[in-house]
Amino acid sequence: MKALNICILTLLIALSNWGFSQEVKSFSLREAQDFAIQNSAEVKNAKLDNVVAQKKIWEILSMGLPQINATGNYQHQFIVPSINFGGQTNLVLEPAQPAGTPLTSDMVGKQLFLKTDEGTPIPLGLKNNTTFDFTLSQLVFSGSYIVGLQASKIYYQISDQNYQKSKIEMKESIANTYCMVLILEGNLNILQNSLSNLKKTLSDMREINKQGLNEDTDVDQIELTSLNVENAVSTVKRQVDAAYDLLKFQMGMPLENKVTLRDNLEDLLTSIDIANINGKQFNVRDNITYKIMNTQEQFSKLVVREEISNYLPNLSGFYRHTEKVNQPEFDFTPKDIFGLTLNIPILSSGQRIVKVQQRKMELDKVSISKQKAIEGVKLDYSNALNDMNSTYEKYLNEKKNIDLTKRIYDKTIIKFQEGISTSLDLTQVNNQYLTAQTNYFDAIYKLLTAKNKLDRILNNE
Repeated sequence: MKALNICILTLLIALSNWGFSQEVKSFSLREAQDFAIQNSAEVKNAKLDNVVAQKKIWEILSMGLPQINATGNYQHQFIVPSINFGGQTNLVLEPAQPAGTPLTSDMVGKQLFLKTDEGTPIPLGLKNNTTFDFTLSQLVFSGSYIVGLQASKIYYQISDQNYQKSKIEMKESIANTYCMVLILEGNLNILQNSLSNLKKTLSDMREINKQGLNEDTDVDQIELTSLNVENAVSTVKRQVDAAYDLLKFQMGMPLENKVTLRDNLEDLLTSIDIANINGKQFNVRDNITYKIMNTQEQFSKLVVREEISNYLPNLSGFYRHTEKVNQPEFDFTPKDIFGLTLNIPILSSGQRIVKVQQRKMELDKVSISKQKAIEGVKLDYSNALNDMNSTYEKYLNEKKNIDLTKRIYDKTIIKFQEGISTSLDLTQVNNQYLTAQTNYFDAIYKLLTAKNKLDRILNNE
């Protein structure tokens, strides 16, 4: 029993060490996006849809290629029909004459009969028989097949564009979450520094209070501020953990894995060239949503053509070879047959024409949706560009506010330590500084998300 306890303890220690020694993976923003494209469930499903659409092309194409089928048939007949041609045949004269009487001239005009003795019956089939048929068929002409093959290629193009769209949207989602993690960590760092300064100030004030050189309310005020900041630190820590879990979930990574982010906010901010963004000409044809709608319109046109092709005849040919295991004595079934089948549509009582009309109306709907999508993409670009400029201006202003509130905060601490400022002044200035930090990080997040949205609309890498 003691040995068993030692083994269990050793195993627990090993598992614990394995948990602490798990590899920590570090990602830049681009690496995180690439990892998500390879591992996220959404992109994987879109890629599978793309592969299925590619297989669909071959499925349609193979319908117009030669088809070979083999069938086997076993047959048992309880009663086999037969034919009897009789045995010996004699000429008989009526009225009857003795056997062997030769025909003479005086017998002319009298009735003559053929008398046949019963012979061996000949079966017209077999009691048990197995037949094998081999059929080669080939579609010679079909309008719907030709159009269907073209439509399958367009369908694959739509699927491929949806796959590209899923990758673009995944990149935007990863970029937004990546930025959110960095901002929360930056905010956490500011709060922790502020808390450290407050605790040091609180410790100094308590020592001064023991000497009776300040009031208890000053100490209580700083302690209250310190507790509030401490609560904020705990809250932001949980938010950081949740943001990391969200990022790992989007990337398709197990939540128990540990990750770190290699890029920082400064790197991401320096990549923003506001002048270049405003000077870039927007071409709606480069947008993935427009491409999908344009391809769907082409697909709808082919659907109309497919319905019209139903007015055309279909021609197909076939060749069939038959083999029987047991051959009957009389077999009139040919071994080899070649034939052509021509199907000419003549009258459908208006069914075909109303189908064509329906497909044309569906095409009109797609064209209307395409035009609406174009205007929607233009509106999204205009709004995203306006958001980009607005958030950039706000970012610059909030950056100035940070510098101002930081100088005010540092000077107020010095005044407080010299007894010139009160604890209430220090609390107000500290709150002002933290609010400025929050506004600054909020401006950064909005600026980066506006850039990410523009990258999605412009399909930027």
